[in-house]
Amino acid sequence: MKILWTDGNIHTMHKDGEKVDAVLVEDGKIIQTGRKEELLELADVVHSLDGASMYPGFVDSHIHLIGHGEKLAYLDLSLIDSIEEIVDEVTSRVLNEKWYVAEGWNDNKLKENRPITRYDLDKMKDTPVVLKRICRHVLVANTKAIELAGITKETPNPTGGIIGKDTEGNLNGLFYDSAQQLITSKIPPTTTDYLVEVIKSSVSDLQSKGLTGVHTEDMAYYGPYTVPLKAYRKVIGRSFRTHLLRHHDVFEEMQGEKETSSFIEFGAMKIFIDGSLGGHTALLSEDYSDNPGNKGVAVHKPEKLEQLVRMARSYNETIAVHVIGDKAVEIILDLIEKYPVPSGKKDRLIHVNVLREDLVNRMAELPVVLDLQPMFVPSDFPWVKERLGKDRLKWSYAWKTLISRGFDCSGGSDSPIEIADPLLGMDAAVNNKYLPDQALTAFEAISLFTTGSAKAIGKERERGRILPGFDADFTIVDIELNETTFRKASIVETIVAGETVYLNNSLREK
Repeated sequence: MKILWTDGNIHTMHKDGEKVDAVLVEDGKIIQTGRKEELLELADVVHSLDGASMYPGFVDSHIHLIGHGEKLAYLDLSLIDSIEEIVDEVTSRVLNEKWYVAEGWNDNKLKENRPITRYDLDKMKDTPVVLKRICRHVLVANTKAIELAGITKETPNPTGGIIGKDTEGNLNGLFYDSAQQLITSKIPPTTTDYLVEVIKSSVSDLQSKGLTGVHTEDMAYYGPYTVPLKAYRKVIGRSFRTHLLRHHDVFEEMQGEKETSSFIEFGAMKIFIDGSLGGHTALLSEDYSDNPGNKGVAVHKPEKLEQLVRMARSYNETIAVHVIGDKAVEIILDLIEKYPVPSGKKDRLIHVNVLREDLVNRMAELPVVLDLQPMFVPSDFPWVKERLGKDRLKWSYAWKTLISRGFDCSGGSDSPIEIADPLLGMDAAVNNKYLPDQALTAFEAISLFTTGSAKAIGKERERGRILPGFDADFTIVDIELNETTFRKASIVETIVAGETVYLNNSLREK
């Protein structure tokens, strides 16, 4: 059946300002675009946009889909601005002898202006409590959780992690980067049935935000990778395009997985090089300005990191690398130059918050896609100025500079760390009051979540634009998007492979 979409503003995203009058869809693909009068006689069904605006389906290129779903159900600590209130809220929810986990606390926004410690949480003596920092690179555990994990002040720091201690050398309950696994490995594993419900909730919410797909990394945190993968296969069907990055711990094991589709795809090897700026664990080439003597944390020893890159290349695969600090970028560039990406493919550098001119020049010589999170700017400023100091800001969060240099850039939210709303992400990219010289145009911002996300996975010839032969994935909003309307716009309809998966009944009747 041929379906014609018309009577609205249809933005192809092929060129800035390019629109078409109508789009003809059949079997989940765009078969023709052009004038309404010419395509009308070919259509079996006509859908009027009633003046609304259609864009290629928005795709979040960096999210933790399961974590996003859990955040919908759990206490969201990012909404609370004091340790006292966090402790009160958690205390009211815990069940004795069952682990309680929540996330989102941000010491940069807490009234006490310090991290939460185990001493704050020890009001809950019988229940192991774990609260993850908003960046997910730090957690705090109460004494019960620490005891169950068998950790003492004599326990050595693991590679790529730090066990926090107070000034007297006693455990303070804080665990940084890979040290978190000492605690999280003791939390009872989740089940596929549980994850099915979480994924359903997450996908439904993301579709309501206009997202037709995401790139997510969930394969190494919920027991064997087969547990979350089975849940995905039970839920996704043809309603959402899910690109699964493969954590380095399960990458090789997952090589035996052959059952893929355009709705569940397997992607690059995911590697973490460093931590976060908020937790002082992003790896910098010079000391933190507000923490002299600290340059951050390297998650892997050099020989381990090199072994991971070699492994990816042995399978003719790309890497997707978490790099926030400039030293982290330098380390991975050394390895990409030593072990080039397979011909015709591109590696992905995720975040690239802090750069240097020499690093940008090196990146420009390599086939890489830069995976940006525009929401980091309103989230990290103004406190990040103290972390980095004035001199480093020129090459920090340098989205406009990178796009102007010709880099392929995609856009993600990093939810549950930030809000998974592409319209808010676009607004943050365009209305950048902290770094106005790095503000993007509306077209550039929308491109991050359309053409950019397609380029990040090598799908730029079939997704991200409204052109013949492309997937019929569309996001329909009630008004045209520009610098002043991102926050005012509402999602009217979300369409995946030609089928409506979300309909805002207050804006459109079936």
